[in-house]
Formats: sequence, structure tokens, C-alpha cells
Amino acid sequence: MVDCQFSVPMVFFAMVVPDLHHNTISSSLQSHKSMDHEQQWYQRRVRGRISTNNTHTPTITEMKLLFVLFFTLAALTYAAYTPPTKAGVYLGDINCKLDPRINITTIAGYKNGTYIKQIFRYLWGAACGRSRGVFTLDFPEYAGNTYSCAHWPSEWGINNINDWFKTPEVYEQHLQYLDLYLQGNYNTTAVHGPSTCDFVTMTKLYCGEDRELPWQKTPWVQRIGNQPFRGVNTGGVFVLEPWITPNFTDWSLTLPDQYTYSWQNPQGSPGYQSLVNHWTTWYTAQDFQQIAAAGLNSIRLPVGWWYFAPAANVQYSPYTIPTQLITDLTHPITTFIKMAHDNNLVVILDLHGAPSSQNGLDNSGVRSNDPKPERWGFQWFYDPEAQQNTTLVLVAMAKYIEFLSANGIDNVIALELLNEPWVFGDMSIIRDFYVRSIIAIRQVSDIPIIIHDAFRHEEWDWLLTNFPFKNIYMDTHIYHAFNADDIASSTPVCDHNKMIVAQNIACGYGSMLRFKTCLGLPTFVGEWSLAIDDCIAIIRGAGKSVQTKDYGQCKNLQARVGDPWWIQAYRKFAYKQMSMSERELGWFFWTWKTGPGTESDPSTPYWSYSSAMKAGILPTVLPSANYNITSACFEFESTDPYTC
Repeated sequence: MVDCQFSVPMVFFAMVVPDLHHNTISSSLQSHKSMDHEQQWYQRRVRGRISTNNTHTPTITEMKLLFVLFFTLAALTYAAYTPPTKAGVYLGDINCKLDPRINITTIAGYKNGTYIKQIFRYLWGAACGRSRGVFTLDFPEYAGNTYSCAHWPSEWGINNINDWFKTPEVYEQHLQYLDLYLQGNYNTTAVHGPSTCDFVTMTKLYCGEDRELPWQKTPWVQRIGNQPFRGVNTGGVFVLEPWITPNFTDWSLTLPDQYTYSWQNPQGSPGYQSLVNHWTTWYTAQDFQQIAAAGLNSIRLPVGWWYFAPAANVQYSPYTIPTQLITDLTHPITTFIKMAHDNNLVVILDLHGAPSSQNGLDNSGVRSNDPKPERWGFQWFYDPEAQQNTTLVLVAMAKYIEFLSANGIDNVIALELLNEPWVFGDMSIIRDFYVRSIIAIRQVSDIPIIIHDAFRHEEWDWLLTNFPFKNIYMDTHIYHAFNADDIASSTPVCDHNKMIVAQNIACGYGSMLRFKTCLGLPTFVGEWSLAIDDCIAIIRGAGKSVQTKDYGQCKNLQARVGDPWWIQAYRKFAYKQMSMSERELGWFFWTWKTGPGTESDPSTPYWSYSSAMKAGILPTVLPSANYNITSACFEFESTDPYTC
């Protein structure tokens, strides 16, 4: 029995420190056994060369020594452990509190004195129903009690909701109680996620000074005038998207993307020359002058992997590319970036399409024909060569940025590793790809790096737990134009209601953005639009129907054009989206302009920043500081919302 109990630790110890075992323990063993017998025992127990019959039974002295050494080794192992480096803070280190912009001044006079009424309408509806309607207060004076919206702490002097903010004399005290209530409501909620601190924008997640207004702490902040990103994407130039440039060619089911276009129009053909003209003439210096004049400071430039494939020694056929080398200063991409440079616009160079396609969408270069959308992008996910080639391309892009800087074109301030990896993919595969690519890029450049969240949120809390890298940021894309619950409406009244709900949801996304910045990486919104439906032509892809399903959402579009209510509503919608993004790193609208063939589409201003300015939806000059964008999410409708 004794022999069986101690055989495992003895074998473990002998294997870990055989010399110590032989020299120290054997001296004790010699008092009972000869050296020859000890050697036989060692062979039996550790090396397993002969039978374990008639094995030695350790003495009390030997067992004591063994336990001392064993636990000493365990203690040393524990002492050597260091926790992994986490990208953000831990979930237990964040707090949900009343937003400081809600104070005794704003709550009394905001929006013509109707603000307090909105608390009753919106806040209690959002808060009183959580966690079975109960909340707790984690302070000594409230210990031993559970509260609810029907049972407030007696010392507050509040018997029902109508007692809140009843007279100006109680405003200051009730603000303190409101803060306590919201904290208690949040802390009582079992699972904390991106939306747990969303109390109709009256609250804010706090996670320490390092993550407060993160745009102020970026390496590029002075370069863009001490502001967050306020930018636009320049989609459809170097990665063709049929809906952006519908007249570029006869897009169809058999010609749905740039891959197919390149295959049908090889270098030297008239179609190839059309592509060259598109690269070099669609965007001109005037576009960049207008972008800067609009009060914007940055551009997100989508490019395909094939442009950098030769420099990465990766085969790229059938894609066609410019005849110039990427290191030629006359290369169309370089010319594009230099025009931005000449207008004091910084650029994020975004790998929009990867080898084999990371998402199966036409905006990656090649559209998937798989009838199961859940599998789109899986070829890239499960093809090690595709991922390795993507990393090689990214290293070539990093070297290209260094080349530009050495030649006086120093406005590319970040490299985005991959646009919109497929949302249904395995996020650990994406994370591992990011890690490998960051390590490879850091061998040649210290450029700030951006990773995309693949439209996933909570996972990045733990996916970035062992993430020691510095100068890394996160991109997320927020649209209101693709899911049935976003777009469904079939009457003018329902359309109005849909817009009001979209505005409120836009403000609610502020909680999600704070969550991502706090627990993961400082975050910006790299794509957003004004669309609340999917009605612009071929947005779902060439040869497909205008929308996935017809819910009647496109019936009344023309009636919105020039309508004062809609113009104001779209501007509010824009400001609310900007407001939440500017608490983090900022935003990039998708996109600056659309091509010929979109002018008469009533949905164009909802996707084109320049068209939205012409329609009066967006201001021709975005104010630079202290403007109403920052308070946009503190507005509520003063009349009852429309209902369908």
C-alpha cells in the first residue's frame, strides 16, 4: 500500500532531478540496501526496465525529504508564474455610472425643460425591467436590502417614479440617487456585456484614465488637429464594388466582381485600359480638396492584396495590376495617397481583400457562389497557404509604407490587417492570424496596426487575453441597413418610426464601443452610413435582387427626397452616430462618393458623404470643436414616437 501511494511522486521527482535523487536519496537508501540493489530499484521504478515486484519501500526520512523537495519545486514553479498580458482591463475593473454631462444645469433646462419627462419615458422602460426588476446597492448603508422601481430606499424619500425630480430643490440630490440606482442596476445584472451599460445614453462605462477619450492618446492625434478620426472611406477605387460603380461595366451574375472582370479583361485589352483609367481619373485632386474643406481629417483607403503580391512574391493571376512597380512613385495607389498628403489628410491603408477571400463578398475581390452564406470565407479560414500569403502581403504593405515615408509621403499612419473577416468564422483562427501577422510586421516596421472585430464583440475580451502587443487598435463597422429588424417597414408612418428607433439604437451603440475600448483595444467605427434600408441598387451584389426580401421598405423612398422632416432626421441620425464614435477613436463614413449611374437613386445620399452634403443632410463644413455632435445623444423626441 505504501509503495503504491508514493510511486508516482518518486518517479516524478527522479525524472525531474535524477542527479539529486541519486546523490541525496541513495545515501539514505544505503543504510537498508546495497548500492547494487538501489540501482536495480531505480531501474524498476523510473526506467521500467524490469518488474516492479519486490520494490523498495521508502523510509520515513526519505518520504519527508521527498515531500520537502517536491513542494519546494511546486512553490518555485508557482512563484515563477506571471499573469498573461491582457489587451484591455478585466471585466471586474469597469463601472457603469451616470454620464457627467447630465448635471443639475442640463437636467433642468435641456431641450426646453422636457428632459426630465424623457427620463420617465425612456430610462425607466430601459432599466426597471432588468434583473427581475430588482437592484442592489453595494454600499454599507444599504446592506441587507433589495430594491426595485416599486420599492426605493426609504431615505431617498421616493415612493414612486413620479416623485423623481419633482421640484428643482431636489434635482441635485436626485441626480446622486439616479447615479446610485444606475450603478446598482448594472451591478445586479448577472452577465455584463456590450449593452449592459446602455441606459438610453445616460450612463457611461468607466475603466480608468488610460482608456478615457482614447483618441487623445494616439500617436497621430496632433497630425489630425487634436481631434478624433473624422473621415471617409474611398470605396470602389482599388477594389471594385458593383453598387458603387454600376456603370463601370455590365455587372451580372456572370460578372459579379473584380476577379472575374480581370479574368475577362487581361492586361492589354480595352477592358484593362478602362480599369487603368478608373484608377487614375475617378478620384482627382479636387476630391481631396473637397474632403479637407468639409472639415474631415482622414481617409480609409481599401486596397486588394493583388497590388502588393509581386513585392510579396505571391502569385496573383488572374487579377490585373498597374504596370508600374509598387515602388514606383507614379503607381496609382501612391499617386492617390500623395493627393491626400497634399491636402493634409492622413490615410489608413486597409487590406480589403485577402487571397481566397476572407468573407466571400464582392468587396473582397471575389464573390462566393456557395449557397450557404455561413460558409463564405471558409476557404481562407481553413487554408494555411492563403493565410500565409496574406501575411506576406501585409509585410510588403508595411515596407511600402516605409518606402512612402522615406520619399516624403508620410501620411499613412496605420495599416489595417484585414477588412471584415467573415462573421460566422472561428474567431480564434482570426486572432491567431492577427498575432502571426503582427509579429511578422514588427520585424520590418513599427507602424500602428489595426485589426477588425469581424462583427463580433464579447469574444474579444478573452481572445485578447494573452496579447502583449503595443500600438494596436480595433475597427468595428456599424450599419442599420441589412437585418430584417433594422429595415422592415411598408408605410410612411412605419418609416418614420424606423428612423426614430435607428437614432436611439445608434446612441445605444455607445455602450458597445466603450465595452470594446475598455476590455479589448481602443476602437473606432471604420464604416457606417445613413441608410436604414437596403434599397440602393445592387447593394446585395450584381445580378441579385435589390433587397434580400421585400418587406415594403423601398415603397416610399422618393417621398423622403427634400422632405424637411427627413432631412432633419437624417442629420440627427448622423450626429448621433458621430457622437458615440467620437468618445473613442472616431469614425469613417462609407463612402465619399459613388460613381456614374447612382445620381438618380434616392438612396445615394445615405451612402455617399458628398451626395449627403449636396442634399442638405450633412453640413458642407463639419464644425471643428464643441459643436452639437457631442450632445446629439442627449436629445429625445419631444412628441410621442410614431408607431407602425
